[in-house]
Amino acid sequence: MKLNNSQLRVQQMEVDLSNAELEGTKSGFLPKVSLSHTAFFTSDPLNAFGFKLQQQAVTMEDFNPVLLNNPDDMTHFNSKLAVQQPILNFDVYAARRALREKIKANQYQKQFAEDMLVVEIQKAYSNLQFLYEAKKAVEKGQAAYQEVLRNTKNMEQQGYAKASDVLLVQVGLSEVQNKGIDIDNNISNLSDYLNWLMGKPSKEIYIPTETLVQKSLPNEQQVFSQDRADIKAMRSGLEAQWQMVDMNKKKLLPRINAFGEYNFNDKNIVGFGSNAYLAGISLSWDLFNGNETNNKIKQSKISYAKSESEFQVYVEKNELELQKAKRELTANQAKITLNATAYQQSVESLRIIENRYGQGLEKTADLLVAQAKTIEKQVALLEAIKDYNLSIIQINFLTQRSN
Repeated sequence: MKLNNSQLRVQQMEVDLSNAELEGTKSGFLPKVSLSHTAFFTSDPLNAFGFKLQQQAVTMEDFNPVLLNNPDDMTHFNSKLAVQQPILNFDVYAARRALREKIKANQYQKQFAEDMLVVEIQKAYSNLQFLYEAKKAVEKGQAAYQEVLRNTKNMEQQGYAKASDVLLVQVGLSEVQNKGIDIDNNISNLSDYLNWLMGKPSKEIYIPTETLVQKSLPNEQQVFSQDRADIKAMRSGLEAQWQMVDMNKKKLLPRINAFGEYNFNDKNIVGFGSNAYLAGISLSWDLFNGNETNNKIKQSKISYAKSESEFQVYVEKNELELQKAKRELTANQAKITLNATAYQQSVESLRIIENRYGQGLEKTADLLVAQAKTIEKQVALLEAIKDYNLSIIQINFLTQRSN
């Protein structure tokens, strides 16, 4: 399931991208090696004499002022192996620390996406349970309406009911049948959503293996936790931004790098008659670069402060969400109690009206109202149980702790 979900694949790509960025910072420690072969053609006095020196082919005749000022056309081939080795670049170390925190943040975000996927499936499953239970109630109502319709038609034939009574029952039956169509449509939509969550291309229609029952919530899970994966991700993101501040500060420090090259020079394209090497260590220090580094430090500090404020707002909003979920849980419990009582009362009322209707003491319209009210109260009770279970799922999610 997790491997097929498109959102989780995107999160994994974010992790892979951060790992690739971290690998890229190794260039601040590893040598750079290049090999080149260059051809030169010149009659420039300075270059012509320099090429002869590199070819180690200078003779006394070459110091003749006439030849120095007007040299013949010169051909020169250079083969060079160059190496650059970083030694000490303080900003690279800070950049690597920032990227490690970014990787941690992306890993926590992926874990949070997995947690959200589980929550969405739990919610969809709970809604699916409700729909199938509601479907049973509606089907039971349809059967009751069909029985009323049969009795009403018999009573019409015997002269105890009017044609309008039959039409009234048929209208009520159509309304209940429409509810059944809506429920079937919602079941199909919810099944498609579950297929998408699990990355399944098939159009499978899901049937719950368990009936809808009221769940319970352990008291120890009702405390808000900042140890969730999404909050840990934001903390790691903050640390990464602080390391970026440190990286920009360290750009003010000097850099130490080594370099070296080995050259082959010859007048022939494949000749290697003369060779020489060059090696050294470079200490460079940007004492002032137009205030660019200081501006970057200032911007990164502001960005960090902004993210810190956003983190605090996010935590506060989630704390409010938990309080809201707790209040909804209490409200849904009250709705379950009230709807359970109302449903039992409607069932009893319907039983009495059905008996009186069979004796010709109740109108058809009254019976239909009682039938519709019973279905309505049963569905309302089922919906209250479903909403209560959804509140528990939300509370469990808001108070969970990541590994």
